[in-house]
Amino acid sequence: MSKHPPMDSMSCWPQWAIPGVGLLWPCFDCVQIVSSESVGALKARLPVAQLERACHSFDVLTYQGPDPRLRSRIVVVGTRNAKPWLILAHHEAVLGRYSITRAEIAFDVEAASIDAARDGLFTLVGQLGKRRHQRSYIFSVHKPDDTPPAGCVAEPTYYLEDRKGSVGLKSYVRYQKQPGGGFGGLCVRLEWTLTGKRALTRHVGGNQIHYLATADLNAFLKRNLRLERVDHVALGNLLFPPRRIPPDSPTPWNDPDYRATRAAFLELRLLAERDVDKFGDPTTAWRTCRDSPAQIRGYLRGLREGKRAPKRGRPKDKSKYRPITDYRPITDYRIDACFQPIELIPVTSHGIIMSASPKSLPIIAGDSAAYDRKIPTAHQNVTKGQIS
Repeated sequence: MSKHPPMDSMSCWPQWAIPGVGLLWPCFDCVQIVSSESVGALKARLPVAQLERACHSFDVLTYQGPDPRLRSRIVVVGTRNAKPWLILAHHEAVLGRYSITRAEIAFDVEAASIDAARDGLFTLVGQLGKRRHQRSYIFSVHKPDDTPPAGCVAEPTYYLEDRKGSVGLKSYVRYQKQPGGGFGGLCVRLEWTLTGKRALTRHVGGNQIHYLATADLNAFLKRNLRLERVDHVALGNLLFPPRRIPPDSPTPWNDPDYRATRAAFLELRLLAERDVDKFGDPTTAWRTCRDSPAQIRGYLRGLREGKRAPKRGRPKDKSKYRPITDYRPITDYRIDACFQPIELIPVTSHGIIMSASPKSLPIIAGDSAAYDRKIPTAHQNVTKGQIS
């Protein structure tokens, strides 16, 4: 028996909310299954019509991989209900020798308009991190001049890992997927991609159908989502050690926090100008490099490892002009001090958001006061869960 509770209608309801973003509705998105049975045998013995009504899409294709023992490939695109996985689990014997090779776990935050969705995406990226982040930076793909596929929106997609990674994470704006191939309203999607047996076993228990049917996606979110905010004051003090402030300095230059924040913003502005090709737009690059904890963590780790680009101009006297890492090393401890964790806000089964702890509230850089931005009320979230 699986240690996870059944994925019934209650586990498909949101149990967590991100501060400033909204309720997270869990679901399995695209799941790929390879089988030793032929395409004809699967179409004849599986309840295809029932699966097509329960899924957004259901396809049985010919397997074209290197394994000669496999003959078919099943691609299931799910929605917010668990019916497809329960149906497949009931007909598991029909699949023969099979395994799940890829599963996408998605969490949707409904949005009332494209502007609300865009703001929600930037707010999410400004808090989003990833455990064991291998790439060390965020990559954005945005093609505003191209016609997007059905259900997609001409807005940027943020990737935290390469496509070849076993555990990928990305965030983007799209239309909600409905059973039968339809689409609903706009949403901001946070999506993990698990590829291979090792990743599937670690995060959902295994690569068989019953693990999907019994997966607790809300528990997965709690274990794997990393939210934090950037403390620009601490970041400025890390990159540029504080100096003595002259007693006659005017306001606000006599405030050490203001000086540290300004120094951090100047450094991040240079980072945004250097990485503008990764985002395709200067404004997007600046907002991401200024607020994204994943982007700034990767930059600080690059400095720690000595990958800082050399300064232009004639070299100065080394005894006077030395890099910060020569006399004040950047360590993991000092990097962690530049970020403050943000906790998920728990939500009851009736959609009521419980009171958030101070760590759950996004904080303005260099200030201890929380944002005035509010989470949607319980009445709004029960029916729509939209971004305000």
